[in-house]
Amino acid sequence: MNFNQWHYEAIYATTTMEPLAAFLMVADFALAVIFVALFHWLYRTGQIPRSYLYAFWAGALIGSTWEFTFLFLGPEFLHGAVDWPWGLDGWPRKVSHSIWDGAIFMFGVYLCHRCLDGKIFERFERKELVIMSSWGIFQELLVEYLFNGRVWIYEPLSWNPVIIPVVPGSAPMSPGYTLIPQAVWVVAPVVFYICFLWLVKHYPETERENEVVS
Repeated sequence: MNFNQWHYEAIYATTTMEPLAAFLMVADFALAVIFVALFHWLYRTGQIPRSYLYAFWAGALIGSTWEFTFLFLGPEFLHGAVDWPWGLDGWPRKVSHSIWDGAIFMFGVYLCHRCLDGKIFERFERKELVIMSSWGIFQELLVEYLFNGRVWIYEPLSWNPVIIPVVPGSAPMSPGYTLIPQAVWVVAPVVFYICFLWLVKHYPETERENEVVS
């Protein structure tokens, strides 16, 4: 396939999708690229230490553990509400969502900086974990409310039952809140917090990182 043919098919595929579905698909990947560029820019300009950059990628790696597990479980468990062209709703979307997970974890770090006084992340602190866990659970509920039934659908199963029924304003195809996605975001912030403390300890901020990195 030459470039002109690929370009034509790309335009045709996106224009034949519903406008909202096409927008969500483009935004999904565009924001993942922006997140990667943002964290590397923040590090290169000395606004975050090396440990925070590593933590972003560690969060993406943690996120990939369930993103790709869900993919391997197949459409009986999770499938797209709308088919994306060229297989983009397969592993490419899982890579994108793993990057999103890293950014979500790091927003929890940002909330700790905003909400807590004094030095933080020097040792295990219940307040830090509560903030990060509360954020993780809240955003998962919000994300499922906005996108379950619009971008993806978790199928109710015997081992993934509906634990919260459909709420007003949900997508027409939404089955409600199922167990597994919610359970993931109960456990995941704890795993990330432990990894984050390890990174902060092993990659302490240096004087060079307090300056703009050339």
